[in-house]
Amino acid sequence: MSGLFAATRHPVSTSTRAIMGFALGFVLMLVATKVFLVNSYDFDNMRRGTQLILSGANPWAELTRIPDFYNPPHSVLFLWPMLFTTPEFFLTIGAASLFAFVFYHRAWVALAWFATNTTLYLIAAGGIDMFVIGAGLLFLLAGDEAYHSRRGLGLRLLAYGLLMVKPQGGIFIITLYILSRRDWKGAFLAFALYGLIFLPLYPDWFDVIILDPPLAQTEASRTIWASFGLIPATIIALGALLSRRWQFWQLGGALAGILTPYGMTGIPSLLALTAVKSLKAAPVVVIWSAALAILTWVSPPPDVDYYDYLQPFMAIFHLATFGLALTLACLSPDENGPQTIAVNYWIKQQLLRAIGRFGLA
Repeated sequence: MSGLFAATRHPVSTSTRAIMGFALGFVLMLVATKVFLVNSYDFDNMRRGTQLILSGANPWAELTRIPDFYNPPHSVLFLWPMLFTTPEFFLTIGAASLFAFVFYHRAWVALAWFATNTTLYLIAAGGIDMFVIGAGLLFLLAGDEAYHSRRGLGLRLLAYGLLMVKPQGGIFIITLYILSRRDWKGAFLAFALYGLIFLPLYPDWFDVIILDPPLAQTEASRTIWASFGLIPATIIALGALLSRRWQFWQLGGALAGILTPYGMTGIPSLLALTAVKSLKAAPVVVIWSAALAILTWVSPPPDVDYYDYLQPFMAIFHLATFGLALTLACLSPDENGPQTIAVNYWIKQQLLRAIGRFGLA
C-alpha cells in the first residue's frame, strides 16, 4: 500500500505553493485586522499626498506641503487605490503576498515572524510596508522567471517601481538584483519611467527628505546606522557580506536593517529569516520576540510623555529582533544558485589568485 501511495504522490509545484501561501496569509491577516486595532494615521497621510499629486499639486512644495508624507513622487502610480480602500486592505494583501513569497521558497522559518510582536506592531501602524515588499518581490520573481521576454521586463519594471515606494528597503533589493542579473535595460527603463516623468517633483521631495527627514517616530523604526552610527553599521554590513552566500532579497533585507538612517519596521528581519534553514530556529524567534515584548509593557512615571518613555524600550525590541534574525542568517549554510551574492567567495578567489601569482613569481 505504501508503494502505491508513493507511486501516485505528486510534488506540489512552486506556483501552487505560492497560491496556498497567499490564501493562508489572506485569511489570517483578514482575521487579525478584525481582532487588533489598526491605526490609520500614516495611511491617511499617504492618501492625502496621493490626492494632491493626482490633482496636480506638489505635496512637498512650501505652499502645499503636508506633514509626514515621504514616499517618492512615482509612488502615486501604486498608491492611488488608497483613495478607495482602507489600511486593512493593504495589510491583508501585503501579508498574503509575503506568505506567498515564503511558501514559494519554502522558507518556513520566516513564518515564525508572523507570530511575533513585530507583526502586531505593523498591524497597529496600519502602513503599507508588507504590501510594498511582498507584492514587489512577487512581481520581481515573476519577471525573473520570464527574464528574456517582454512580459518579464514589464513585470520587473512594476517590481522596481513598487519596491521603491519604500526606498529605504527597496533600494538594496533592487540594486543587488540588477547587479546579479545585469538587468541594465530594466534599470534604464525604470529610471526613465519613474524618474524622468516625475522629475519636476523630485527637487522638493529631496529637500524634505534631507531637511525634514522622517525621524519623528524613532520608536517605530530602528537600524544599526540610526542607533550606533555609520562606522559600526559599515563594519557589521561588511561582516554580513563576508559571512555567507546570500539570495539578493535576503542580503537586501539585511543591509536595509543596517545601512539606512531610517529603516522599515520588521521587514528586514523577515527577509533575513528567509535565509535560515533550521526549523529549530522558529520557536527561538517567537520566544525571543515575546521576551523582548515584555520589556515594553511598562507604565511611565507621572508627568512623563508615554512615547518618550517607551522609545528606548521599542528601540531595544526592534534592534534585538533584527539582530537575532541577522545572526541566525549569517550562521546558516550558504545559498546556491546562479544569482546568489557571494562576496566572500569572490574575495577568496581573488586571494587564491594573488597567492598563485606570488608563488609563480
